[in-house]
Amino acid sequence: MRTPVTWLLASLLLLCGAALPVLNNVQLTFFKVEEQAGELVVTWQAEVEEGLKEYVLERRTPFTNGEFREVKQRFQPHGVGKPYRFRDDQLYKSLDEEVDYRLYGVYQNNERQRLAERKVNYTSTSIRRTWGSIKAMFQ
Repeated sequence: MRTPVTWLLASLLLLCGAALPVLNNVQLTFFKVEEQAGELVVTWQAEVEEGLKEYVLERRTPFTNGEFREVKQRFQPHGVGKPYRFRDDQLYKSLDEEVDYRLYGVYQNNERQRLAERKVNYTSTSIRRTWGSIKAMFQ
């Protein structure tokens, strides 16, 4: 048999729990952009991923008119301590090109937070024009 005091306490606990805000917090261990085998590779790792729905990676090149554009892939969180990796094979490669990358965290409430940004000077030893890099010129 439950007393009115028990119901009151249970109700207060339920209300307090519902009023607690959902924590939105991502903390990165590292964010790197490196050239590997003629391609740019973006890697990052998180030590905290609270309330995270996905990561969004954007890139800016001389061919995007100074605007950042989202890469074609979004990244679902797979847990802390495991690195994320994106090999950027959609770049139009020209000699001495500057490329910027920005990483955002998108939370369950669709709030976006900029987590990191890196600028790299990419000097290609060979200009490869794959179908993907030709399409990237016109995006």
